[in-house]
Amino acid sequence: PASIFIDGPGGARTIPEGAADLMIRYILASTILCCALAAGGSAARSQDRPAPADEKDYCIICHEAQDTERLKKPVVEWRSSVHNAAGKRCEACHGGNPALNDKLLAHALKSNFRGKPDRKKGTEFCGREGCHVKATEQFRRGPHYLSVMKSGEPGCVTCHGAHNIQRSSIDVISEKSCTACHPADYARDIVKLIGEIDRGIGRIDGNLAVLADKRADVKSLQNRLGNTRHLFHQMVHVFSREDMETTQRIIMLEIASLDEETTTKVSSLQRMDLLYLVMLGFGLAIIAGVSIYSAVMYSRRKK
Repeated sequence: PASIFIDGPGGARTIPEGAADLMIRYILASTILCCALAAGGSAARSQDRPAPADEKDYCIICHEAQDTERLKKPVVEWRSSVHNAAGKRCEACHGGNPALNDKLLAHALKSNFRGKPDRKKGTEFCGREGCHVKATEQFRRGPHYLSVMKSGEPGCVTCHGAHNIQRSSIDVISEKSCTACHPADYARDIVKLIGEIDRGIGRIDGNLAVLADKRADVKSLQNRLGNTRHLFHQMVHVFSREDMETTQRIIMLEIASLDEETTTKVSSLQRMDLLYLVMLGFGLAIIAGVSIYSAVMYSRRKK
């Protein structure tokens, strides 16, 4: 057609063919753009929407209600774990859909249910993207990794736990766990060494907390301690005798240096605080003496 007719309040009008095509394209483009924006906004709101605080987790509800201790125990242990403190729930490791109150549907393949991870693949599982990548990279360098590939021990859960997962500290390592493979003397020396380093880092952490509370500049000291802690975790995860001997010397020297430096700074601040209190007390004593003297002289003059 050469033109189209529009009948409106102003009467009938004729629009040329070119203008009509342009108008139709404009209307179609606007419609598609609006639909795309609406869909994108809806998807964004869906992705950004936080889970409701009262949203039920049927993995926890169902397992806690079981009569069998084997099925109930994992939830009890998980509640005191770092995973719970960090908001990591059952599906983070086992998959499944915690929003479904149906065992078959929640454990279905389409719900990505994984069940119990293979013990030999546990290290790789803990070290997958988004989880403990660096620690796993370190662990692969040590002799324990080869043992895990053969027997599944000693892996991540051997020290950190399977459900009651704990942070890296001296508390997760014991002579009992080491003597399963190593001589008692060697296991005792390892645990003692790790304990000394852990306590040294703890002392420095305490000193830095005091300094930070006094608004002292501790950024460089914190960076040094962070590097030392990284070496410590690397040493513990690798557990190669050669690496441990070399890394141990570096760590102990740095801990001794940091301990001395932070202790000196804390002592200096404490002396300054004591001097401030003495000066404050002295000043208050002078003010009190002058006030008393002035009151006595004033009372004498009145008499």
